[in-house]
Amino acid sequence: MRLRAQVLAMAMLAALAGPAAAAGGGSSGGAAPQQAPASRQDRLTSADTYMPLPTLSSSVLQRMSARGTLVVDMGLDIPDADLRRRAQLNRPRLRDALRTALATYATTYYRDRTAPDPAQLTRLMQQAVDRTLGDEGARVLLVNIIYQRSQL
Repeated sequence: MRLRAQVLAMAMLAALAGPAAAAGGGSSGGAAPQQAPASRQDRLTSADTYMPLPTLSSSVLQRMSARGTLVVDMGLDIPDADLRRRAQLNRPRLRDALRTALATYATTYYRDRTAPDPAQLTRLMQQAVDRTLGDEGARVLLVNIIYQRSQL
């Protein structure tokens, strides 16, 4: 019985010590406060000119059926501060234009079971961004292009 009480006490001590150490409650003296973990898109670059955008996806339609899904991670590099502010204010319009460009690529230019063409996709998305912002100066940067084929 005494052994059981000792094991229980050790387990409770270990359970309490884990969160305290993770929260920085150790005896490290002048430890700096811990920073919140960065999101996936915040970790891509520390450049002030980079504006991350949410992941976009579109169905690949061929012969009246969905063959798969194209998924794109991307952002915009906008060196001009005024244009970057305009892009921030027009985020919903930019997302819509980019989704339309991706859907156009997925249904018109892309062929099932082939590698996506980043140059063609970037061209379509760049045209959509320039048209939406009404000015050139924002550069489309593709991070990821993934094609997920449907299980037929």
